[in-house]
Amino acid sequence: MNFSSLSNAPSFPYFPEEKIRQAADRFETPFFLYDEGRIRENSRHFREVFTHYFPNFEPLYAIKANPNPHVAKLILQEGFGIDASSESEIWLAQRLGAKGMYTGNYTPEAEMRAVQTSGLLLNLDDISLLETMELIGVPDVLSFRINPGIGKGSMKSNVFAGADAKFGVPFEQAPEAYRRAKAMGVKRFGIHMMTGSNVLDESYFETIVAKLLEIVAIIRDEAGVEIEFLNMGGGFGVPYRPEEKPLDLDRVAAGVRRAFDEAGERYGIREPQLMAEPGRYLTCDAGWLVSRVQVIKDGYKKFVGIDASSNDMPRPSIYEAHHEITVLTEEIQREVVSVVGRICENSDQFAKDRNLPVMKPGDVVAIHNCGAHAHAMGHNYNGRVRHAEIFLREDGSFQLIRRAETIEDLFRTVIPRF
Repeated sequence: MNFSSLSNAPSFPYFPEEKIRQAADRFETPFFLYDEGRIRENSRHFREVFTHYFPNFEPLYAIKANPNPHVAKLILQEGFGIDASSESEIWLAQRLGAKGMYTGNYTPEAEMRAVQTSGLLLNLDDISLLETMELIGVPDVLSFRINPGIGKGSMKSNVFAGADAKFGVPFEQAPEAYRRAKAMGVKRFGIHMMTGSNVLDESYFETIVAKLLEIVAIIRDEAGVEIEFLNMGGGFGVPYRPEEKPLDLDRVAAGVRRAFDEAGERYGIREPQLMAEPGRYLTCDAGWLVSRVQVIKDGYKKFVGIDASSNDMPRPSIYEAHHEITVLTEEIQREVVSVVGRICENSDQFAKDRNLPVMKPGDVVAIHNCGAHAHAMGHNYNGRVRHAEIFLREDGSFQLIRRAETIEDLFRTVIPRF
């Protein structure tokens, strides 16, 4: 079944140019703009495609991608739970009244206690954490994050499984983990993996799910544990460059269905409920960092300084990640420039040697794919404040959903006050 007529899959680049112009005229730059309609569209598409192949499918929103509560509320309304990975995300899930799963790593006792009272499923990252769990109370339901030994991502730092990954129970230790948990009194079990981020290869998801289902069979045979739910994690990619092809989610879901069917025939396992935890896929292309040109510098090369900086959206400075930039101008002449911010680090460059329309101070620039892992990764180095978040509502109106920080905000936690 092709779902393109049912709900539009994410395409690149999605860009409501006129609304971005209106927002730049109304609000002080820089700011993040999120498109409510696009987030809903992406969320519905994801849920509906997988539900076609797995009627009891349970999607979770990886809230680390964009933890603004207004964004999370939209996605919850579209039938998602929450994937939490920290105490603040547990707190947020509770405030939103959301169910879901907690997957931490190297989890301290206090954070595990917070999971106990949250209603979230506990997903342990290592066998050693069973000692803490036993200390604070054994739940009826438990999951383990498994490192299946294979991983993939759009860059080395986005590969979350294999020998170099800090995450998950090595799959060879999985039977022992479940055996010990069962002996402690756990009654029902799930299994989880998260092997990579921003994967655009549809066949990869079938491969890793097939591997995890093989591990499910080994756990049944060696530990006497039936797995009731399987969380395949996230990693569903979106294009960051025009030449990249959008992920065909129908091919992904069909491949996962095939892996389940083949595992059932080969191993005779009872089919677990499928879960997944997209984050980037739902919000990334629905957000832009909107900024204005401040200074044009002719040095050894031409630098265009904008009023946003890497403290707003650090991905290029951390990963040298590529983000497309649109200049809202009628200028047709182009030149090679580097678009930079105001942080005292040479890595504070949103684009290096990029062929863009000729710019002048005051021009509006929009940086694409800033709906996920953008504001959420922001920081205050150099004493720079982080900036506002704004919704473009489905009726075309704008809503401020987070004000910009002030300098005073940066020092409110200093004791004693000065």
